Amino acid sequence: MFRVNLEVGETHRLQKRVQYEDSSVSFGRSGIETLFSTTALVQLMIQAAVELVGDKIPKDYVSVMQKMELTHLNPTLQGVFVTATAELVEINHNVLKFKIICHDELGIIAEATQIRHIVNKQGLINRAHQRAEKLEEKIQ
Repeated sequence: MFRVNLEVGETHRLQKRVQYEDSSVSFGRSGIETLFSTTALVQLMIQAAVELVGDKIPKDYVSVMQKMELTHLNPTLQGVFVTATAELVEINHNVLKFKIICHDELGIIAEATQIRHIVNKQGLINRAHQRAEKLEEKIQ
């Protein structure tokens, strides 16, 4: 097995100003183009957890998301600062559980839990290629 340099209770915070490219129109929705999209919100929350893990796992390993449960509570306009704070709440062998809270200047806008697995990079790539080979066989 491998060792990780992570502890329950660790946190990582990311902050950004909501831009036009973070809006719903960037993801094919018009009429609400002044609002921070759920898609961009999820990206920010994932990034917070990924950066928390950072280089605290062996270099031949990577953390991959298995599951995320999100509640998007409040809308946020372009130009407003949003902050995502990821907290590592559980470590079970190679499984990491995070609680992530996102807020803007007026309060909480979203809450999520995220499960990430620490896996061997080459093993992950090999599995993807094996799956692709099965698809190739199916097509022929």
